[in-house]
Amino acid sequence: MSKLAPTDRHEGALGFRIWRQALTGQMDRPHTHPDIEVNFLFGGGFSYLHGGTVVPIQAGQFTVLWGGVPHQTLGPGIVSEGIWITLPLAWFLQWKLPNGLHDRLLAGEIVSAPPDDADRPALERWLADADSGDADRRRVLQLEMEARFHRLALAMPHRRNRAARDNAGSGQMARITRYIAQHYRDPISVQAIATHAGLHPKYLMRMFKKLCGLSVWEYLTRLRVSHAQRLLITSDMKVLDVAMESGFSSVAPFYAAFAAHTRGVRPLAYRRQHQFAPAPVRQ
Repeated sequence: MSKLAPTDRHEGALGFRIWRQALTGQMDRPHTHPDIEVNFLFGGGFSYLHGGTVVPIQAGQFTVLWGGVPHQTLGPGIVSEGIWITLPLAWFLQWKLPNGLHDRLLAGEIVSAPPDDADRPALERWLADADSGDADRRRVLQLEMEARFHRLALAMPHRRNRAARDNAGSGQMARITRYIAQHYRDPISVQAIATHAGLHPKYLMRMFKKLCGLSVWEYLTRLRVSHAQRLLITSDMKVLDVAMESGFSSVAPFYAAFAAHTRGVRPLAYRRQHQFAPAPVRQ
C-alpha cells in the first residue's frame, strides 16, 4: 500500500502539497520522489527503511526527509493520522537554510525537531490556510513554513552526519537523484547521469522509471519548473532570465514544461496570482 495519497487540489495554486494523512498501513516497496517531505504524526509512530537505514519516526515531531532517497515504511506502517507536506526541492534549496540542512537531507539524513507544542496548531492552521482559497492567507502560510524550516536548521549543530551520507551513497537511486538535484540547472544528459552512477544509460532509465514512477526527464523537468515557480513568486526577473536560471535552454521549452506542470497557466499569470509583494513585471 502506498503511504502517499494526497489530492492535487493545492499543487496548481500553491506549488506544493499539504494534506491530512489518514491511516494507510505499510508501503509495499521503496519509492522515490523529487520533493522534500514533512511528516507530522498525531500519535503512535512508525519506521522508515530510508537509504538502507531503519529510522523510527515519533509522534509530535516535525520530521523532514528528502524523497530522492529510496524509502518505505516497515510493518505495521502508519497507524495514526497526521499532516504531510511535499515541498519542491527547488523551493527548499532557494531558502538557503543555515547549518547545512540541505546537505544533510540530500546526503540521506532524516531530520526531526524536538517536540514543540506549537507545531500541531501551526500545521493545522497551514492546512486551513491552504484550503481557504484566500491569496493573503496562502502567502502567510508560505512565509511561516519557510520560517519553520529556518528554526529547524538553526537548532541543529553545524556538522554533517557522515554515517547517513555513507548509507545513502550505497544506493544507486540515491546517487542518481542526488546528482540530478545538484545539477538540474546545468546542461545535463542521461549519459552524464549514467556515467556518474556507473550504469548503462538504458538500464538507468528503466530502473529510474520503475522505482520513481517518472522518467529521468520528467523528474528533471519537475525540478526545473519548481525552481522557476519560486523565482516568479519571489523576484521580478524577466521570464527569459527565469527560464535560463532554472536550467532551460530557451523560452519555448520552458513555456511548454511550465504549462504541462501548472495545468496551462502561463508564467506571467502565475506570477500575478502568487507574488508575495507588488513588483514591476517586465516582459
